[in-house]
Amino acid sequence: MQVKWTKQALEGFNNIRSKHFTLEETIQYKKVLASRIHEKISILGTSMKVEKSEWEGSYKVLVDKYIVYYSFSEDRSTCYIEYFKHFRQNR
Repeated sequence: MQVKWTKQALEGFNNIRSKHFTLEETIQYKKVLASRIHEKISILGTSMKVEKSEWEGSYKVLVDKYIVYYSFSEDRSTCYIEYFKHFRQNR
């Protein structure tokens, strides 16, 4: 399955920063986080529907305190990461 990030989701992901860790440690964490997101989506697939009408046809997972909204192409060959945020962030 191919995974594509929307601009909005990628901006949220790129905004991950820490005053407690070095830039290199943060970069390493982001690599691991991206891998965990892809793995969890592959496992859960369409089991966690989003219950809001504006997200109809989308699903969500929680990975390391981040909420990831995603959808699939019609043939399910591509997963689109639509939105990415920390669980404490308002939306």
